[in-house]
Amino acid sequence: MQLKVSCEEQRDNITVVRVDSDGQGAVLDDRFAPELRKALVEVVEDGRLILVVDLSAIEVADNMGLAVLVGGLKRVHFKGGTLALVVTSERMRAMLSKTGLHRVFRIHDTVPSAVATLAADYVEKSVEQRRTAIEERARERRAVEQGIIESGDHTYEHLSEDITLVRVGVDALDGYTVPPLRKLLVDLVNHGRFYLVVDLTAIDHINSTGVGVFVGALKRIRAHHGGLALVVQRESVLKMFRIIGLTRVFPTFDTVGPAVEHLGRDVTKTHV
Repeated sequence: MQLKVSCEEQRDNITVVRVDSDGQGAVLDDRFAPELRKALVEVVEDGRLILVVDLSAIEVADNMGLAVLVGGLKRVHFKGGTLALVVTSERMRAMLSKTGLHRVFRIHDTVPSAVATLAADYVEKSVEQRRTAIEERARERRAVEQGIIESGDHTYEHLSEDITLVRVGVDALDGYTVPPLRKLLVDLVNHGRFYLVVDLTAIDHINSTGVGVFVGALKRIRAHHGGLALVVQRESVLKMFRIIGLTRVFPTFDTVGPAVEHLGRDVTKTHV
């Protein structure tokens, strides 16, 4: 069985990236996912940022196939665009639901439905709405280019297309200080940031509630085949992770650099 990827321009600058199969029961796996990744990278680099990926010929996808779809979504989001999926297979829909990706992607039954929805949301807007959207995306890009973005007591920085550094800005993580950090981590994952380095060098004290926020974040991230690394310098903080037995679960480092390199290797494995 062979899969073929093609691109077709639709109205209003919408591009359909179609995955066709010469048989039934096609699987988007490590044999064919690289071709789809190549096509998505090329269309985004060409400035086509309103995309529909037609998977109606696909029965199911493996981890590599899902990773390519997520990577395509992140690329187009980073440039201010959007990406929708056309999925007809119940197995494929079940997999997207099981991994939580049904909350990340817009999923449609047909290409015309997807095109019409994207046209309404991204094209058929008033001049003022388009101007507002463009200005908002420009502000987001400037924030990323300038580096650190504030979120309450904490900051985060997109170090690359895949990896985000979160710096915890409080000296203790407990029942009182955890909720804002939990919200930040959840928001980042919901926006497709699946590789996080969390810098805990400012932390003097952490209790079980504080540790729990990272366990919850890791579960969310692993559902998207991502990774989470911690930067810990204080022995008292590291001791808490040892007591609970989580030093085997979380890769921990003394400084940010090695943590980023560690996740970078994970990203490379996912994209290969």
